[in-house]
Amino acid sequence: MNTSSRKVLLLVIGVLVVGSALYVWLAPRGTAVPTISVTAPAGNESWLTGSTQTISWTTKGVPSSYKVAVSIRRLPPPPLATEGQEFDPLIFTDLPNSGSASWNISDMYPPGAYVLGLTAYKATPATDPVSAESAPFTLTPPLAADLYPLYSNANWNTSHLVPLDIPPAPLYGTGVEAVVATNTMDPGNAFSPFDKYYASKLKALGWKVDNSLAAGGPGRGQVVYRKGTGFIAVNFWTDFHTISSTSPMQCPCDVTLKLFSTFVR
Repeated sequence: MNTSSRKVLLLVIGVLVVGSALYVWLAPRGTAVPTISVTAPAGNESWLTGSTQTISWTTKGVPSSYKVAVSIRRLPPPPLATEGQEFDPLIFTDLPNSGSASWNISDMYPPGAYVLGLTAYKATPATDPVSAESAPFTLTPPLAADLYPLYSNANWNTSHLVPLDIPPAPLYGTGVEAVVATNTMDPGNAFSPFDKYYASKLKALGWKVDNSLAAGGPGRGQVVYRKGTGFIAVNFWTDFHTISSTSPMQCPCDVTLKLFSTFVR
């Protein structure tokens, strides 16, 4: 096949025969398909409700006069509502196609994983739309205010989305952890003051222990406190260095502390 024949084949996208007439459609060279891409959230971010974050995007082949709408969609787990969502899925409409928008994240969003949907369009109602979704990210509420000041003998990590494994189904909320002892022979010396600190603190603030949600085991413990629709869990666990099927678990060991909070809507 010569060069001119190959060019004709590349350009022909449709042929229709009507009677004795032959109609041929040719695709114009260099026509770009308009696209929009979400650059933030880029995936795996954990954003706190109540904070302000920047949503950003890029477009190709989309006129600068187009407007942009932003929606939000929750992902499982946790189990989702059987009918609709617990919140308005539309965050913004008629944004300028500037590449970014500042988002003051409402506390109406339950803890969980989400994606944002961005649509660029010519006019309302949406005409000639161009759409894309972000990578998954998480939304978590701030750690319960009644937990502050945090137990001081610990170097707490950054708060993040975690499940609290209680029946009949896990609760999702915000957690922080800290390793407070390594290679210790006395794990109780590491977790007992922590337990006592929060038992006294939360009782004074009106939180009640829910004994039905208590859990424990060798060197492990969980106390769940409730107030209204709020839950706080105070946990610790011990990682034993010596584990044998023929003898008890033995120290030296490491001790990790964990705090969790959430509000059920």
